[in-house]
Amino acid sequence: MITSVRTRFAPSPTGFIHLGNIRSALYSWAFARKHQGTFILRIEDTDLKRSTEAATQAIFDGMKWLGIDFDEGPYYQMRRIDRYREVVKQMLHQGLAYRCYMSTEQLDALRMQQRAAGLKPRYDGTWRPKPGQLLSTPPAGVQPVIRFNNPLTGTVVWDDAVKGRIEISNHELDDLIIARSDGTPTYNFCVVVDDLDMEITHVIRGDDHLNNTPRQINILRALGGTPPIYGHLPTVLNEQGEKLSKRNGAMSVSWYRDEGYLPEAILNYLARLGWAHGDAEIFSREQFVEWFDLEHLGKSPARHDDSKLKWLNKYYLKKTDNSRLAALVLPMLITLNVNSTQEVPLDGVVSLLKDRSNTVREIARDAVIFYQAPAPSAQEIQQYLTDSVRLALAKFIEALSEIPWTKTAISEVLGVVLRAYTLKLPQLAMPVRLLAVGAKHTPSIDAVLYLLGRETVLKRLRVALS
Repeated sequence: MITSVRTRFAPSPTGFIHLGNIRSALYSWAFARKHQGTFILRIEDTDLKRSTEAATQAIFDGMKWLGIDFDEGPYYQMRRIDRYREVVKQMLHQGLAYRCYMSTEQLDALRMQQRAAGLKPRYDGTWRPKPGQLLSTPPAGVQPVIRFNNPLTGTVVWDDAVKGRIEISNHELDDLIIARSDGTPTYNFCVVVDDLDMEITHVIRGDDHLNNTPRQINILRALGGTPPIYGHLPTVLNEQGEKLSKRNGAMSVSWYRDEGYLPEAILNYLARLGWAHGDAEIFSREQFVEWFDLEHLGKSPARHDDSKLKWLNKYYLKKTDNSRLAALVLPMLITLNVNSTQEVPLDGVVSLLKDRSNTVREIARDAVIFYQAPAPSAQEIQQYLTDSVRLALAKFIEALSEIPWTKTAISEVLGVVLRAYTLKLPQLAMPVRLLAVGAKHTPSIDAVLYLLGRETVLKRLRVALS
């Protein structure tokens, strides 16, 4: 049994948060919950030009909607600048870091020379202190960057919870800049200080961070820390096999909420987007936490499947209480300028429509016909309301005015009239639909008429006979 688990989700608020991003939060949250640990939210907002309050709020909203609650935070890196500068000062004092006066132009020229020689472009350690060797006099008026004294020999080794054992030679790593010339700390350095201060035990994140890991491990060890267990999740691909991103069709978490996906469907879908528990396809939040482990995280890229997500959402719609769905449908109807009066109970409409819908928005779209006056065209009426059907409709109206108002009674009367006039169901049901709700396609006609109510139905159907 793992004890004292501390995980974190550390997004950058530089754009909307999509399913690939929030998956890392879900897995980190589930692992902490599984082991009665601590889940921390950290906002990595050091990119001042691109970070926005709107993007930060979208992170909070998306996590709250999905029920991914955090125990500590949110911590903001920009509010920890003094702590980072303190550590930089400490590293300079201990010889773990040094001042580098190489200008951007000089570094660019160096890299061009290296590429021309067929070498990997990298900083060459010009200003790195060397035993028994004096450094050049710093150029006047140049503010230095601070670089980490990366080990020159050996390898960085870690057992990745997803990818297995990974070894990177220190020869492949140059001396990372940990503070810019204006004194602001860099991303990789801030991450290390945060993980060390927050005592993070497990880092579950996308494999786009894989190249950062050996650098972060070296800095962390230099500061006397023990590296956490890393698990780098393979990239989520779109349906065309490209990396899921804003440019490649990724939609924000808020888009799925606004389109009428249920949070439990999204959570279930995300859980299976890179992790599996046998053949289980559908499971609750509680089951997911109970089952979740790092051993069954997928090693290959997962592919987003919109049809699979819709299938899951449809399943959860069917299982969801009608009153809850009605509360979600109502604001969507309002945006459609529909006044859902109490004459037709919205709970009843939802109950009728949810089994045939993929999203809450589809329910709202199909519910409109119950709250607006039908307006079939004269051409449609002429097409479907033939003389024989008109006689049957008159008999149907007469019967509807006398029967108990139940779906069963309506259905029975419909059958009696069809047999009496030797008609098939569509021949009578189609004009009744058009006259009652103005649509050719609806759920079962008896259920539709029952919801509309006797008075409304009779009033609308009699228009055709006047």
